[in-house]
Amino acid sequence: MSLRLGWLAEVLGDSPTLNLSSQAQALIKAGEPVINLTAGEPDFPTPDPVLAAARAALADGHIRYTASAGIPELREKVAAYYTAASGLPYAANEVIVSNGAKQVLFNALSVLLNEGDRVAIPVPYWVSYPAQVTALRGKVIEVAPSRGWKVTPEDLERSGAREARALILNSPVNPTGAVYDRAELAAIAEWCRSGDFFILADEIYEDLVYTGAGHVSLVQVAPDLRHRIVRISGLSKSYAMTGWRVGFGLADKPTIDAMTRLQSHSTSNVCTIAQKAALAAFDCRPQVAEMRQAFHRRRDALVAALAGVGGVRFAVPDGAFYLMLDCSEVIDPARRREGCWRLASHLLEKQKLATIPGEAFGAPGCLRISFARSEAELREAVARLRVGLRGFPG
Repeated sequence: MSLRLGWLAEVLGDSPTLNLSSQAQALIKAGEPVINLTAGEPDFPTPDPVLAAARAALADGHIRYTASAGIPELREKVAAYYTAASGLPYAANEVIVSNGAKQVLFNALSVLLNEGDRVAIPVPYWVSYPAQVTALRGKVIEVAPSRGWKVTPEDLERSGAREARALILNSPVNPTGAVYDRAELAAIAEWCRSGDFFILADEIYEDLVYTGAGHVSLVQVAPDLRHRIVRISGLSKSYAMTGWRVGFGLADKPTIDAMTRLQSHSTSNVCTIAQKAALAAFDCRPQVAEMRQAFHRRRDALVAALAGVGGVRFAVPDGAFYLMLDCSEVIDPARRREGCWRLASHLLEKQKLATIPGEAFGAPGCLRISFARSEAELREAVARLRVGLRGFPG
């Protein structure tokens, strides 16, 4: 008789995005001509100065443990960068360096939540938001937008978010690419002032915004709420450093201190070499701008190609590198419960096109498409999509 695993082993499933991306990669490795639009990962190389800094760190023998919250010079660099970018002063002791933005989020939720606490999460959402809340024995309040892909104060109020312990606000949004502008954030901030909860501002795609106004952080429009806001970002997306696992959390010192104590007992420090390399990343802003411009061109190419595809609807994304495609018109109403999983399987099997069903993000009837691929691949992907939709049984 085998022992039964604990509660957490039963309630947590695999990440749908990583699972489907792995399936696509396996087919590619087997020689199948798959176009993989599942992964939230830039296809650009890491900037050369970062690679050079990593080699120098190895040569100089930086192979030992560091302080759990990160090497002092990196925390200082992050603090200085966000002080200049936002116009608000941040000190090094208000920064933690973690293994990607995902660990920053988990650390923050861990020290802010008590068992049974509720967390308000706008829909659609990144798949790990509800999973992490569940893992910490919290409860999710889904906040559905009344129109488009962005929530309003009225949506938050209607959902019961005022009773939450924390609100997760992601901008630019994964999976839709929606970006909250200054006025929208100001309205949400005004609503937040009448409540008593923490706000986790996930800004990992902050450098990938395609509007003239660029990225605006909630803390910039509401500096009086700074003591309640945990900013979450990192180098993975904008700097093409996904595998380096360097994320940043910025919050008031008591919150950062608590997150650091937790990290000291879980993973300790981020890879020392990656931290040394990360110092060079902040000098790679020209390369970041070039990648952003390339993503902008790819978005435009994808949107132009999709404009001729019948049976689907979409909103043009203003940020990140995702587009949410509403395919509900091509799905048999009698089989809506199965959502887009059947459609995604059909596209992968028949057209060698890998996408992610929107059900994974709380958006049934949709597919998430990543445009972190070349313009030629994106045009070919849309051609395959068009054929696949015609042959889909519904």
